[in-house]
Amino acid sequence: MKSLVRAATRAVDHRTDRRGFLFRLGMASTAMIVAPLDFLLRPVSAQAAICGPAPGCNDGYTAFCCTINRGINSCPPGHFVGGWWRATGSSYCGSGSRYYIDCHARCTCSGSGNFCSPSCKPCSCNCPSTATCDKRHVCCANFRYGQCNTGIAQSGPVTCRVVTCTAPHLLYDSCGSTVLSDNFTANQTAPCLAPAQ
Repeated sequence: MKSLVRAATRAVDHRTDRRGFLFRLGMASTAMIVAPLDFLLRPVSAQAAICGPAPGCNDGYTAFCCTINRGINSCPPGHFVGGWWRATGSSYCGSGSRYYIDCHARCTCSGSGNFCSPSCKPCSCNCPSTATCDKRHVCCANFRYGQCNTGIAQSGPVTCRVVTCTAPHLLYDSCGSTVLSDNFTANQTAPCLAPAQ
């Protein structure tokens, strides 16, 4: 009972306005359904219990594609798969491996170097203004893992990431099987992702 009271207290701040109150109450209710043990027994916010680690724009991770691509867990039009990494021990893939696939914007003109020059980027760095837990970077990171579409010499920034429980080289002919890892991302998620993704 003490845990339930503590959770409710964390979820609802007496200084908040009506909209903020309803949002926090909704997050607390969702956390009780999605991750009750984490929310009740560990010192985490409702948002962290639902979203997993690093759910904000200050943490450097890229948004999931379903957040910006009409709820679809795939690269948006005008993008290509540039690489991927694996996170082991994901609760979303039966405690197995979960795979994150970076979607890069295609350059609008050619230039020198591995990444688009600023004038050739088809998008600008931003953070979605939504109040969901996937408030992460969009079109900001000039970085490429590089196991996919190696014939594309220049890429734009990572716009978003696709997530799957199937190894990307089994899904995309353009991807190689070299494994890179970041286990910190194993339980990152977004409301638009299906439970088994």
